[in-house]
Amino acid sequence: MAWSRLIVAGGLALGLVAVVGAQQPPSGTGQPPMPGEMKWPTNIAGKGVNEWLKEVDDPDPGKREMALTTLPAFGPDAIKVCSKKIVERMRVEKDPGVRMAAYRTAVMLGLDERDIKDAITILANAVDQGVPGSQTRLAAVQTLAAFGPKAESAVAALTGVVCQDPAYVTRQAVAHALGRVGGNETYGPNVRALNRLAGTLASDVAAAVRLEALQSLVLLGPPWTGPRKDAKSPPPIDWKQAAYVAERMRERLQTPKGKGGEIDPQIEIWVRVVLMRFDPKEIGDTHLNAIARHLSSSELGPRLQALQALSLFAEQAAGGKRLDAVVALLPPDSITNLDTINPVEFNLVLGCLVAMGKEAQGVLPLLERLEKTFEKLRDKRMQEEDFKKALLSLGPKQTREQLIASLPEEQLRLAVAQAIKYIRKPELRLPDTPPAGKSP
Repeated sequence: MAWSRLIVAGGLALGLVAVVGAQQPPSGTGQPPMPGEMKWPTNIAGKGVNEWLKEVDDPDPGKREMALTTLPAFGPDAIKVCSKKIVERMRVEKDPGVRMAAYRTAVMLGLDERDIKDAITILANAVDQGVPGSQTRLAAVQTLAAFGPKAESAVAALTGVVCQDPAYVTRQAVAHALGRVGGNETYGPNVRALNRLAGTLASDVAAAVRLEALQSLVLLGPPWTGPRKDAKSPPPIDWKQAAYVAERMRERLQTPKGKGGEIDPQIEIWVRVVLMRFDPKEIGDTHLNAIARHLSSSELGPRLQALQALSLFAEQAAGGKRLDAVVALLPPDSITNLDTINPVEFNLVLGCLVAMGKEAQGVLPLLERLEKTFEKLRDKRMQEEDFKKALLSLGPKQTREQLIASLPEEQLRLAVAQAIKYIRKPELRLPDTPPAGKSP
């Protein structure tokens, strides 16, 4: 099973953020966007980049912070000029607020490749030696996550004392970071990261931490026995080392709830996903049916998680009565308004059906009727006075088509139409994804 592609197709993060109490800290925003032919400014508030750069060393911490915050606005061309100064400020800054500003600037503007190694070392030390529960330690963890696999050398720090930090948001950020920095493109997932995620963080007292750890395990996948030959070849999986993670997941499922076993039904779903990820022999009706049972939950959270999880197993998820359970979450084609539709759940239902591919083709007539229903509701909305007024007040860069596309009825119709397209011709969806059940 091509897990990495299926995870992207299923939109893993969308469902995970719905868990109650699982607040996600920011993990870095990346470089500023560069739409079209956008030209970056050469002067901000009367000063060029070199003048702002000088203020990074100003005795006044307020000025240092302002300067660091301003530098990303000059765009990528400023990286070579600013990189070393930003890294040096990360190293020597005493003021916690200014130090965090330097971390943010390193992510938002970016660093020269020659300076990234030093930056990772500084951040790893800040994680390992940081004050427990502090915002600066949290910021250092989040910044490492933003560097992705380039920060793999920081795995030792991220699996050390910081995993016992008293702030659950910091432990959650660590679980998130390990999933982003612990994957080497040549040698596969870092075993130390996998073991810490499975052995410590996946059993954390905070549900948000456990969930983040499970998400990272799914993203990283099992360890490899050696380097991958090329991007098209399946990696050589080390199932012996993967067994440690699988066994930790079995313990979470087999131990009675409240006595070391998983007590949160939403997270239990992802324990099962990780178990199947790290032991393909576990892929089958036992766990898939257990996940699908949550589709009938009276609570939204478990339903979202179940839809996410089933989407990862493509056609295989449609077996038994699981397809019927997913279809039952669609609104009736007789619906007269959108009040009862949760757009997140609706899109996850469509995504799950798309993932099921040809196995979901029997649902096409229902989806076609639903598309017609949304089309009628859209046309009805276009006859209302509010729409007519909005049409008359269109700006110079707006069109009638754009206004129609913004209507929720039209957005739902388009989502259904797209789902119909990919269910009818699954090969258009992920042409290089092998059939479900065939592990790399």
